[in-house]
Amino acid sequence: MSHTYFQRLKKSIKARFCNQETLAALIFLIGLIIFEAVVFRVAFRHYFGSLRRGEYLIGFGALMIVFASWAWAALFFRAALMSGYATRIVYYLIFVLAVGFEYGYQKAFSRFSTVEDLRIALFDTTTQQSLDGLRAYGNWWVIVPWVAFAVLLITIRSNRRKSWGTLALLLAGLVAFYSAIGPFISGHFTTISLNAFMRTVITSPWKWAAGYRGPRESVAPHPDHRPQNNIILIIDESVRGDHLGINNYNRATTPYLEKLAQQHLLYNWGIAAAGTTCSFSADTLLFTGINPMELPDTGFQIRKVPNIFQYARAMGYRTHFLDGQRSNFWIGTSADQTYIDDWQPVTAFDSADWYNRDAMLAKKIKEIVTNATGQFIWVNKLGVHYPYRRAFPPTATEWQPIDQTDRPDPARKLEMINTYDDAVKYNLENFFQNLGIEEWQNRNILIYTSDHGQTLSEHGEQHTHCGTTADTFPTEANVPLFMITREPLAVDTAYRASHGNIFATLLDFMDFPAGERRHAYPLSLMKAKAGDSQTRYFWVGDPNERVLGARLKFDP
Repeated sequence: MSHTYFQRLKKSIKARFCNQETLAALIFLIGLIIFEAVVFRVAFRHYFGSLRRGEYLIGFGALMIVFASWAWAALFFRAALMSGYATRIVYYLIFVLAVGFEYGYQKAFSRFSTVEDLRIALFDTTTQQSLDGLRAYGNWWVIVPWVAFAVLLITIRSNRRKSWGTLALLLAGLVAFYSAIGPFISGHFTTISLNAFMRTVITSPWKWAAGYRGPRESVAPHPDHRPQNNIILIIDESVRGDHLGINNYNRATTPYLEKLAQQHLLYNWGIAAAGTTCSFSADTLLFTGINPMELPDTGFQIRKVPNIFQYARAMGYRTHFLDGQRSNFWIGTSADQTYIDDWQPVTAFDSADWYNRDAMLAKKIKEIVTNATGQFIWVNKLGVHYPYRRAFPPTATEWQPIDQTDRPDPARKLEMINTYDDAVKYNLENFFQNLGIEEWQNRNILIYTSDHGQTLSEHGEQHTHCGTTADTFPTEANVPLFMITREPLAVDTAYRASHGNIFATLLDFMDFPAGERRHAYPLSLMKAKAGDSQTRYFWVGDPNERVLGARLKFDP
């Protein structure tokens, strides 16, 4: 009887799993894993690196999650092949959406999506940026898995008919699994595109909900302090330090800035290291003074330590946030806007021509500093975001031919560099000349940098920034850093500077007492000497990510 039972069980298992649908699902899964590993270089070295470092729980745990995600994908493909044609259409649409979304991120950033990507896409992206993204993220490789899965769904005829309930059960099971492990993972483990999309969508609400939402540390006010200057922090968009003429670039992209330097109004630290290679994370580090050596930020210090506006308010400054990019407040937490006296979103700087928006910003800055002192102004410029040809008028074209497409392509890197240089020259000349620097009467100090650099596809990259391959060619973290003021400064510009030095520099200009600063910030540029220079680092990936995020050397 026992023998008969096991024979029947064996036959049942064989009938259930040894069939064309199961075999086709497994072959398709393996093919997809290999295809994405070869085309996108999806690798698992992060986990084996954890094992080599003795972090067995992280390494083995992550690999088990990866294997579980593959198992779910196999069940998904199998259920699709065993369903009726109406249900197959729904399976296929889910697959098309997931793979299309993730291949877009591979095209733009050489990686699959993250929780932070989804947050930015949903809440922190303008309509124009979304349209540009759709063009830049389109990836022709997506046709291969789309067609392959469609062929399977059309050609494999199954005698079994899985119901809609099977699809609902599969999705509910995945939601339950990711929700259960959500508190214990970063949400960014390596897997195939289908699961990467599901992982991002399901874990995002949990991660957003789990983040620290309490108040920031307070900063004691100094009611007797009367500011005697205006402080302006300019954060440009996508300006690479080694493409500026003032940094010995072989093209004259910054003639006006060079004129200011000759008049001893500009103090230039040359090429600096950005905190990260992405806009949001780089700006957030500048906003709080956190630097790459303190990452990953597993304790939510970025949301706890005081922001720069708190310090400015404490010293009696009127605070301004001028945004040339977005119509919503997107840096820090929603509560951080309460520290800003004058918030002006991108709609305040509308221009008939997209490329003249930064000139409008410059005129607003000039207006603020001309008539008052005690102003702290944070500026996010529109800059030269890709596609670069939109950042200057055709009449300003100097280096040709230019890139007329909407996707970075290593085969057109010369055209891309020409277009980028044209954009940089027009934008910076137009912006700085409209500041009226040579007419300044008040004590104005302007600190200029960019959020991150650009790859310009010089080493075969198909993304512009925010990638994870910058350990070999750190162009994505290559940014300018200089100050402009009519007051003589006793500074050593031979010091190798980075974004991390800016926060303490701002505090020095505010005269905020060193003993009352709530965090251990890197050296101020007002104090740093060439002999203080150390190896500089930048961060790639999510600032909270411990496994897939990485701190990389900027200096060789």
